[in-house]
Amino acid sequence: MIIENALFFKFIKKYRLQNVYLFFWRKETFRGLLNFRRRILLRRCYQEIRQRPDIALVTRISQDLKMFGIAKCHITELEDAPSLELLQLEYEKLLNKENLTPHDRKSKSYIQRLVDDDYSFSAPESAIAKYLLNETVALSCALYLGVIPKLTSFKIWRSHQIEQSQREASQNWHRDYNDYQMVRVFLYFNDVNSSNGAGDYVKGSHFLGDGFTKLQDSENGISRYATDLGVSTEFSIDRIITANGKAGTLYFLDTGGLHRGGYHTEPGERRVSLTTFSTSADLQTSKIKSPKNFILNKGFFGIRSHVPIRN
Repeated sequence: MIIENALFFKFIKKYRLQNVYLFFWRKETFRGLLNFRRRILLRRCYQEIRQRPDIALVTRISQDLKMFGIAKCHITELEDAPSLELLQLEYEKLLNKENLTPHDRKSKSYIQRLVDDDYSFSAPESAIAKYLLNETVALSCALYLGVIPKLTSFKIWRSHQIEQSQREASQNWHRDYNDYQMVRVFLYFNDVNSSNGAGDYVKGSHFLGDGFTKLQDSENGISRYATDLGVSTEFSIDRIITANGKAGTLYFLDTGGLHRGGYHTEPGERRVSLTTFSTSADLQTSKIKSPKNFILNKGFFGIRSHVPIRN
């Protein structure tokens, strides 16, 4: 069993010792100790990984993440992935269900939350379950993070047009501070561009990039927002990527890098899922519940549970 650092951090905060803990947590050696077992587990799989038919794609995604903090592919490139048509059909079912019994949305009124870390694994053969547990996606993140990742969060959203005079909340430039490296995978169920909610990312602003030290602004792990002027001053325009893509596009983003959500006042919507992979050093607890009575065949990770180890 791998104990989540986040659970220990939660305990530490109860006694108001988080600042002392964060002092050590910021040391790379300390985070390495937290991830020791996950790193060993990945190394044991290297020989089998090299023999995988999708190794070229996995290598490309992980290398792009290392160089730029962002990578891109299409659902049709993944091994054993469900079809886009089946995924879109299940999305429609979730949308209809959400319209009947909406989630309690406390913030971000421009987002309709079809799944908010409450996905049910009751149908392991469903298209969404197969995508969520896809080994190509998980392995790409594993090679980038250098550890067997944990599946921290899974959401399915519909972001839609809203009348607002300016960007709000995560639509502004920010970093996620719960870990130094993490990967959030976006899957588009429809065509997405800057007019209907595509987000932006600054290449090389991630932990392994040359822009990581720029516009760092946090206190006790809480993200603050950077301004457009600050980003344009520190980074050239060619380093800002708008995550446009056709239906079925996947974007892999290290959200420790500078990014912002889509902002659009024009008619249209963005249909997307967001899967977060992180390490044992993550300060946030895993929100996905392990599927009960749900066992996969032993894959390259060599475990009898869902592919990315949660605990």
